[in-house]
Amino acid sequence: MKSVIFENVSLIRGNRLVLNNIFFSVKPGESVAIYGPNGAGKTTLLTLINGLLFCKKGRVIISDIVLSPETAREIRIITGYVPQNFDVDYRTPILAGTVVLSGCYGKLGLFHYPDDLMLKKTCQLMEKLEISSVFNRPFGQISGGERQKVMIAKAMMQDPEILLLDEPFSSISKTSKEKIIEIIKTWHKEKGITIFLVSHEKDVIEKLCSRILYLEEGRIISQEAIHGIL
Repeated sequence: MKSVIFENVSLIRGNRLVLNNIFFSVKPGESVAIYGPNGAGKTTLLTLINGLLFCKKGRVIISDIVLSPETAREIRIITGYVPQNFDVDYRTPILAGTVVLSGCYGKLGLFHYPDDLMLKKTCQLMEKLEISSVFNRPFGQISGGERQKVMIAKAMMQDPEILLLDEPFSSISKTSKEKIIEIIKTWHKEKGITIFLVSHEKDVIEKLCSRILYLEEGRIISQEAIHGIL
């Protein structure tokens, strides 16, 4: 599994300093929450880990790999990312089942196609997350909660070593949320994946994470252990 280290990372977008001298380390298999007000830089931090942005100052290190445009694909292959908002035109014809299946494409590589085992895994994940009924429905025509579940299933199709969750339960009912939390806890225990969770829901953080980083105006202002969790 993968460790994650931020060494004095700063990032400017436009004229705004989004992250300011961020320093922290996360051990392989640790589950960490990123908490703070809107605009604190939480999503940007996840986007850096996923190799979709790159810092001009400091370094992001995934195990022994320094994240850069040259190494980003290697990192994205082992990183599952569930974005906060995934808006899609309702006319988009891609099916929900195809979105989940696409999670395996990065590891398959060019000119390789999913086999029956991959399709079976897709069906099993969608059944576990209670979205089998939307398998053949256009992704743009299912509910917001169903889309979030599809994106969680897609992330897990990658067999990720790092799982990035950005407000993953915002459109999901309380009952479904509790079930998915238990599923993620099981994945974490069985697979030893490293988890980063951005959430405003303290009950979710307490159930899924062992440590919390407080982010405010692009700075980590404190870190706290959450005892007795996982």
